[in-house]
Amino acid sequence: MTVRSWLRWREAMAPVVTSLLLAGLTFATGCSSPSSAPSLRASEPVLIEMLPGVQVDLDRGMVEFDAVVAVDCHDPETPDVYLEVVCCTPDTREHEALVVSSTLPSSVHAALLAVGGSPGTPGTWRQEGMAVVPVPPTGERVRVTFLIAGADGTPRTHDPAEWIIQKDTGRTLRETLPGTGWVFAGSRLREFRGREVYDADGTGQLIGLHTFGSEAIAWLRLESPEAGIDEPQWMANAARVPPIGTPVTVRLEVVPAE
Repeated sequence: MTVRSWLRWREAMAPVVTSLLLAGLTFATGCSSPSSAPSLRASEPVLIEMLPGVQVDLDRGMVEFDAVVAVDCHDPETPDVYLEVVCCTPDTREHEALVVSSTLPSSVHAALLAVGGSPGTPGTWRQEGMAVVPVPPTGERVRVTFLIAGADGTPRTHDPAEWIIQKDTGRTLRETLPGTGWVFAGSRLREFRGREVYDADGTGQLIGLHTFGSEAIAWLRLESPEAGIDEPQWMANAARVPPIGTPVTVRLEVVPAE
C-alpha cells in the first residue's frame, strides 16, 4: 500500500477509528456510575493510546505525545539559541527546535483526523512575474500546549509561544504576534526513491515556526528559514525554557471554527 493510499484509507477510516476508541472509552469508564462520568470528563482528560506514542481524548478533540527539551539556552558560553522549529523528530533540527519527539508526524496526523481535525496545506511561496507571493498555510486551528510535571508531580501547562522571544525586543512570540497560532497543515506527499512518502516523516517538521513547506502543524505567519530573505529573529527564552532533556508532553487540541 502506498503512503497516498494509506493516508486516504486513514481519512476514510477515521469514523471507524473514532467508534472503536469510543467503545474503548466506554469500557474504560464502564465501572463508574453514569452520574460520575460527566465529572470525570470535566476534570481530567480521558486518554487512550491510538498509535504507538500517541494518545487521544475524543470528547475534547485532544492529542498528546511525549517529547524532551531539545536546546540548551542556559549555557553561559552559548546563551543565544535561534529557533526555526517548535517540535521536530530526532536527527533533523534539534539544534534549532524547542522540543524533540520520536513520534512520527504521520501518526500525529492520523490522531488529529480521529479527533475530528481537518488538514489543509503547508505554507509556501509562488512566483508571480518578478514578485514572490507568500501563500499562508491552511487547515483547522490547533492549540499547542506543553505539559511539564512540577515538583509535586502535578503537570503544569506552558504556552510554547512564551518560550520564544524576539531577539531585538525581548518580547515573547505571543506578545509580538497576538492572535496568531498553529494550523493542521497536514504536510504533503512527495516522491522519494521511487515511492511516495509523508514529507514531515523525513524532514522532521512536526510543529513548525519557520515555513519549510512540509510541516504537519504550521505556524500561521510565513517566515523563510533563509537568512537572506528573513533575518533570524526568534530565540529560546531562557527565562521559560527548562533544562535540556526535560520531559515534556505535547498536547494538541482542535479549535472549533467560530
